[in-house]
Amino acid sequence: MGFLDSFERQVERLVGGVFAKTFTSGVHPVEIVAALKKDMDATARSITRTRVLAPHSFHVGLSALDFQRLGQLGREFVSEIRQTLEDYRIIRGYSCQEPVAIRLEEKLTLAEGMVDVRSDQVGSVVWVPTLTWNSVRYPLTRKSTILGRGTDSDVHVVAPGVSRHHAEIRWNGKRCEVVDLGSTNGTTLDGEKVTRAALPDSCTLGVGRARILFQVVPLSSAAYDALAHTPLNSAEETS
Repeated sequence: MGFLDSFERQVERLVGGVFAKTFTSGVHPVEIVAALKKDMDATARSITRTRVLAPHSFHVGLSALDFQRLGQLGREFVSEIRQTLEDYRIIRGYSCQEPVAIRLEEKLTLAEGMVDVRSDQVGSVVWVPTLTWNSVRYPLTRKSTILGRGTDSDVHVVAPGVSRHHAEIRWNGKRCEVVDLGSTNGTTLDGEKVTRAALPDSCTLGVGRARILFQVVPLSSAAYDALAHTPLNSAEETS
């Protein structure tokens, strides 16, 4: 089943019998998703050989009739579109500076059945390594970050099998590596035990029984400048 078929079934379940009556004329939700995917593909740009950055903010222009018709379906409808595009982004391997956001807008210049998708231009970005543990994301801007159960560790990991100073993440400005610090229970990279290893852009570290997500994510230059002056313990919660 393709993305569009799956999306149509999701929307049909969401609005029930209203689905068939609402979309006998005018723009169809599947056409909106197709236009969003096309715009994302067209505006995504390669930053490095392995990293492609796509816009995260999309404006969907609709005629007055279509805007009114789709507005009757409520926020859940827009949420379904957003999630479908987010799933597509992951499959395509695109990165975004922020979670995908979609806004439906009325455009009086459009005829019924027409869709005009516009995405906000991707600005200058800095790729930043991050650790996510216990729903908290820790951006790594220093050369060395210590993980462990000790309160003096940079990332305080409280879980069974975690040593006081368990592992170290080293960042040279271009790549990260993990180094086990002689821990009792060892460190794993995507399930494989390691003593020292380079980290791919996305992987899972095992520190004792804790599982910590490592990712390299894009931030705007302004956000990175602010981050560089923020203590590591001022990490942000993730949803």
